[in-house]
Amino acid sequence: MCDSARCPQATHHAVHRDVWASHITSCQVFIGGLGPTRTTEKARLQGDLDRALRVVAGIDAASHAGEHDAQEEDPCG
Repeated sequence: MCDSARCPQATHHAVHRDVWASHITSCQVFIGGLGPTRTTEKARLQGDLDRALRVVAGIDAASHAGEHDAQEEDPCG
């Protein structure tokens, strides 16, 4: 995945969707495994999960709007 310092549009490239989707899955697993007393960790992970969900939704919206191929060349590399 691109470093946002090098590529401010990194989160909007379809080539990064799989990485963000994997991050969503990981966050959901970690949140599900935390006990009820781990509220700080849950809040932090929930914030990460919410961001990842927004990024994937943005990638999907941009991909469908422009009908970009998800296998396009990495514009950041």
